[in-house]
Amino acid sequence: MHPITTWEDPGAARERFHRDGFVVMEPAFTPDQCRWARDRLGGLFAGRFPTGIYPDEWYWREGLSLPDATRHMANAWKSDQVIVSIVQASWVGDWIAHLTGWPGTRLGQDTIWIKPPSARASALHQDNSFVDFLAPATMSTCWMTFDDTHVDAATIEYVPGSHRWPTVPLPADFHDPGDHRARMRVSAAAAGVADPAVVQLEVPAGTIVFHDGNVWHGAAASQRAGTAWRHTLAAHVLPANARFTAASGGYIYRRYQLPDDDSLHNAFF
Repeated sequence: MHPITTWEDPGAARERFHRDGFVVMEPAFTPDQCRWARDRLGGLFAGRFPTGIYPDEWYWREGLSLPDATRHMANAWKSDQVIVSIVQASWVGDWIAHLTGWPGTRLGQDTIWIKPPSARASALHQDNSFVDFLAPATMSTCWMTFDDTHVDAATIEYVPGSHRWPTVPLPADFHDPGDHRARMRVSAAAAGVADPAVVQLEVPAGTIVFHDGNVWHGAAASQRAGTAWRHTLAAHVLPANARFTAASGGYIYRRYQLPDDDSLHNAFF
């Protein structure tokens, strides 16, 4: 599935990316592609893996998991060639290299998030917290939605300018926080920001957002019942020169580290 990427004014996009920590692009997937993608992502959670290989993470099982639980999957590119064609597409890496100024990029991992009606919140966090075992400890994300998003239906939300705040450890209550913005407000206060703004995106299906690895983002609980689903796919991209360090962590990434080798092997990244 190949999106239509005819975006213009890359300079303006880079300016917004550096100013806010994220930039919302024009929709790049057609309505037919979005309908097809929703079905394809749903099929993965039903255990339909065209390659026969399981993803690295697979949370939510039909008949076992709660219906309002968020469906989450990581490294589905191993399970489905269509996911490969999207998250490893040259336009993803090229745009992130342009926005960040990195000389080259590599895929760290992909993630799928399907939020059903009445989905619970996901704590605001920084993606860079997931890669503190790498040098440089940074990433950038290409986030894609295949549904229209709504403020009251667990849309993604960003804190503009928060990519300039220090990176903090991962939240322990990521998937079911009592107050999904609480840790962000603590971080804001530490950075001298008294009243951080939060932008909840309402965008049409097919929209793509690029965000900095340090920008705070997450999702509130959905207040809608019925048909307000959110099917999204993200490619988490690393600088091409990223390497493992002696720091602990990285339970997914580390399984692909070769003995006595601190490089990220091209077969896996």
